Amino acid sequence: MGHPAGLIGLLHLGRIHDETPALRAVLAAHGIASELVPLPALADWDATDFGATDGDSIDWGRFDRVSVRDCRDSHRHPDFLARIRVLAAHLEVLKVPLVNPLAVIEAGHAKSHYLPQLERQGVALIPSRWLPRGWRGSLTGLLEACGWREAVLKPAIGAKSWHTYRVRRQGRGLAITAADGSSPAAALDADAWLAGLALDGEVCVQRFLPGICRAGEFSAVFLGGEFSHAVAKSVAAGGWIAHEGFGGRNRLRQASAAERCWATAVEERLRRRFGVLPYARIDGIRDEGGELLLLECELVIPRLFLSEGEAFGRYAEVLVGPTSTRMAW
Repeated sequence: MGHPAGLIGLLHLGRIHDETPALRAVLAAHGIASELVPLPALADWDATDFGATDGDSIDWGRFDRVSVRDCRDSHRHPDFLARIRVLAAHLEVLKVPLVNPLAVIEAGHAKSHYLPQLERQGVALIPSRWLPRGWRGSLTGLLEACGWREAVLKPAIGAKSWHTYRVRRQGRGLAITAADGSSPAAALDADAWLAGLALDGEVCVQRFLPGICRAGEFSAVFLGGEFSHAVAKSVAAGGWIAHEGFGGRNRLRQASAAERCWATAVEERLRRRFGVLPYARIDGIRDEGGELLLLECELVIPRLFLSEGEAFGRYAEVLVGPTSTRMAW
C-alpha cells in the first residue's frame, strides 16, 4: 500500500467544526491524510530558536501544510495570535505553508482591523463605531450622537454571537438584551456595564437593522477566489440573531446576479490586499431600502456551510493547494 500524497495538519483548540469529519473522509478518499493537531501553547516553544521543547513531541516537518480553520473559540484565547505567530515562524523555517497566510490571520482576527479599511475603499458597511479598549462614557449619549434608536454591541474579536447584545432606547432608559434573550443584570448601570465590556478589548457598536428579523443574513462563500455558494441565515420567531445556536436556520440560496456582484466586489478588495484567499465568507444584512450592507468577512475560522453547498470536494481542493509540489489531487 503506497503512502498518501500528502499530510495536512488541522490545528485546533479543543473543538473542531462539525463538518471536519466529513471533510477528512473526502480527503482520505483521494489519498490525502489529515491529522488533528492541538495548537501549542507559548510555553511549548524555545523562544531562542522557535524549536520545540522536550515537552512538545510534534514533528511539524511531517506536514505538507497546516490549516488553522478548526481553531474554534480562538476569541476566548487572548494569546491566540501570539501562538500562531510563533508556529508560523517555525513552519517557515521548515518550508511548511499555512493554508492561510499569516497576514490574513492577523488581519482577519479582529473586525476592527479589516472592516474600517474596506469602508475606506468604498464598501458600504452597516454603520459602526469602534470603542477602544478601556473606553468609558455614556451609552445613551453615544446612541444619540449616532442618531440610532437601536444598536448591536459586540467585541471586535468574537464569534458565535459571544457577548453580543441588542440595545434599545426606551424613554430616558435603555433596554439591553443578550443573544440568548436574557437581560444582563449589570445593565441597570449601562455605562458601567459597557465600560466592563471594553476592559477586555475593543467593542463594535453597529446600528441595528430591523431587516434581519424579516430577511435574516445573506452569506456568500468563496473558495480559492471563486464564488462557491450562498446561504440564507434566518432568525427564530421573535429573535434577532441569525444563528442556529439561537434557533435560526441556514438554507442554500440561489444567489441573484446582484447578490453575487455585491459579494464579488467585496472579495475583489480583499484579493487586492491579500492575493487569492483560500476561503472567505462574506456576510451582509439588508437596510430599509433593501440594499446589502457588509456585516463582516470571515477569513480565518468560518463556518463555510459545506454541507448546504455540497462543497466538500471544492474545499478539499483548496485545502490541498494548487501550488503544492508534494501533493496530487
